[in-house]
Amino acid sequence: MEEKKEVNQEKKKLSYEELENAARQISVQADALYKENLQLKQALQQENMGNLYAELNFKFKVLEYSNMFNPDFVGSIIENIEEIMTPKREQDNKEEGKEE
Repeated sequence: MEEKKEVNQEKKKLSYEELENAARQISVQADALYKENLQLKQALQQENMGNLYAELNFKFKVLEYSNMFNPDFVGSIIENIEEIMTPKREQDNKEEGKEE
């Protein structure tokens, strides 16, 4: 049994080259995962934009048939459309000022 423990301990110790190779493999894998993450983020952004356009389309349909909806609901839709279509540059600048 003691011989098995000694053999296992010897197997656990890696040479400098083996550690270097393992680190290189992990680095390559991390780079690949990072690139995949970027691609997934881009795909998600594209899907979000598509969803936004679909949502706006439905909201404009509500306005088109506004006589079929509650006036309060139509008013909230109008406010929401205005909010979506208004540039948010002022709000972005204020948030950057708070972070600094």
